[in-house]
Amino acid sequence: MEKTRGQAALALLKGLAVAVGVTLTLMAVVAALAVWLRLSDGLLTALNQVMKLCAILLGTLAAVGRGGHRGFVTGMTLALLYMALGYAGYVGLGGSAFRTGEMLGELLVGAAIGAAAGAVLSNLPARRRAA
Repeated sequence: MEKTRGQAALALLKGLAVAVGVTLTLMAVVAALAVWLRLSDGLLTALNQVMKLCAILLGTLAAVGRGGHRGFVTGMTLALLYMALGYAGYVGLGGSAFRTGEMLGELLVGAAIGAAAGAVLSNLPARRRAA
């Protein structure tokens, strides 16, 4: 059964909320590790990328689910919104300037990851619900 536009928008918002929640949780963990273990800048950059990857994957799972509809488009849209929201928050909090090419590259990689995850999830068999 196809989702209506309203249902699709709600699924997207649910996935975005999960992605943001995952990010905030992992940021707290990484911040604690950075203080206790004195992590290098290179390692922090790598952990930041892993954090984004986890957030996009779990957000797409929440938005599309197994056997969901329009997983490719939903995953890609979720990832683009998540990445754009992240950059807007970074700049809004007084973050330093970033390179436009680097930002566009990250947006495209995030969109590709979200699209691939959504496509895989929508092609998995749906879980059966207990009667």
